[in-house]
Amino acid sequence: MNIFSHMKKNSSRELLFFEEESLSLKAIVAIDSIVLGAAMASTKLINYNSEEAAISDALDTAYYNSLKAALLKRSLGGGSIILLGQPKQVKSEMYFRALGIFLNRWGGKLFLTKSTGVSYPDIKQVMRESKFVLGLQKKQNGLGRISKSRAKGLIQGLLAAVKHKLDKNSLENLEVVVQGVGESGSELVKLLIEQKAKITITDKIYDKIKQIQDKVNAIKVVRPEDVYTQNCDIFCSCAKDKIISEENAKLLNCKIITGTRNVFFKNTASEKELAKANILHIPGYIVNSGDVLQLENEKNGFSEKKLASEFIDIYHNTLSLIQLAQEQKKPISEVAIATAEKYIADVAAIKMLK
Repeated sequence: MNIFSHMKKNSSRELLFFEEESLSLKAIVAIDSIVLGAAMASTKLINYNSEEAAISDALDTAYYNSLKAALLKRSLGGGSIILLGQPKQVKSEMYFRALGIFLNRWGGKLFLTKSTGVSYPDIKQVMRESKFVLGLQKKQNGLGRISKSRAKGLIQGLLAAVKHKLDKNSLENLEVVVQGVGESGSELVKLLIEQKAKITITDKIYDKIKQIQDKVNAIKVVRPEDVYTQNCDIFCSCAKDKIISEENAKLLNCKIITGTRNVFFKNTASEKELAKANILHIPGYIVNSGDVLQLENEKNGFSEKKLASEFIDIYHNTLSLIQLAQEQKKPISEVAIATAEKYIADVAAIKMLK
């Protein structure tokens, strides 16, 4: 891997590595931008196949965090922290307290937020050493589980998509497939039930499916390999980034595809296939940004009521980008990235006046 080439592709600013051998703590920190404000660093603990894969994920995650904040014009930058190792083997109180001490070195320019492999008890240990943590539960003086905010934002994105594509003002009776019912996917399912949608779910881990089935019997379940051929209005991918291959993209039988992950497809050719099939594709980083709203409100000490009033911003932003892409006859992803990068550049120019 050519690290500098990858950094140049995303215009990333910094890539750092640190290790505390006595605690088996190995971390990769990517800072994409702090132009808009302190970087929100999604923090993952995953056993990657290679260090190259971890570096790539760190840079991409930081980049998409920047885009999400810029599209909503929020005062947050983009960052990420990748922790390497087997979670069951490396996790300890001192492991996460050491991570908190590292955060302090940034003096408030880098805030940790939980993501894959990091739990709220882990976050509690980080907080024993550092105050630079966001996305907290209410009992931790935060605004609630960040997965709930992400799901609430996604519902607004779905409402915008169906308004444009299907000329409907609700999700009632629409067929919605949810691929992956982990933390964010399961929260999305709860909200879809409230919206009275018809739901089909899949996941490689049966226990996750059973947790939902135990509460709601009327949900259809399909095997992971059969999910792409399901006839539906909306396909929501909530499993992992780049999970859909070019071959599986051709099998999709939906009108709209989006989800909680930033990027669904392994290559850009898939996006072209969707256009041919008249499927509206909305990249995840446009609609999964409910967490950005929570993080900014939490950072500024605002209330849950104020946060709840802002999810509608994702509806308006999504609808605006869809319409702009249609006018310009360009993919939504291209329009969204150009819009976000222009906003960051404009803010950077204004700050030069100081």
